[in-house]
Amino acid sequence: MAGHDRKERLLLTDIKEKNRLANEFCNLSSDVRRWRDRLEKKRGKRWQAQYRGSLERASARLENLRGELLAQAEDLKARIETEQEVSKSEIAKFQKQYEKEVLELANAQAELAEARKAFASAEAETRAVAEGSVEAEKAAAVLADLRRRQRLTRREAKREGRDKAKVEQEISSEEKDKVLLSHELQRTIAEIEALRGPST
Repeated sequence: MAGHDRKERLLLTDIKEKNRLANEFCNLSSDVRRWRDRLEKKRGKRWQAQYRGSLERASARLENLRGELLAQAEDLKARIETEQEVSKSEIAKFQKQYEKEVLELANAQAELAEARKAFASAEAETRAVAEGSVEAEKAAAVLADLRRRQRLTRREAKREGRDKAKVEQEISSEEKDKVLLSHELQRTIAEIEALRGPST
């Protein structure tokens, strides 16, 4: 995604890591439940010893993961909420910049249209003036100046168009980030509530 600063990239990386741990926690929880069911069904001492050992290791890992995941989720919750506030202010700032860029683009396009019209008018007048006369030389100088003005206004219009497109891209990126962070915040809150509940 375009335009992420170091803090945002770190937040997104930490969210991915937390989600990886959450998936590991869910998979291990499923394994522990499955092994408990098997332990209840198996009657042989060898099977029970094997499943009891696996259960003890998995349960210890599960408790470690629970603490790690809870700490990460609580930290990320606070960071996501802060980033959402920053994102709202950035979107507002980009909206103002977008309005400014649209106005500047409209002005540049109006200037370009005016320059084209003046150039076409001067070109027609130049054709009407007899060659070699003083008026023809003046008309040629005016025509050259208008040609230069037209090139400059064309460049300005292109630059303003690129600026407008860049701001549109930033707004789009911020909107996507806002949606992503909103989903992640909801998921993180649900995980915190589940992790604070009774042990698996």
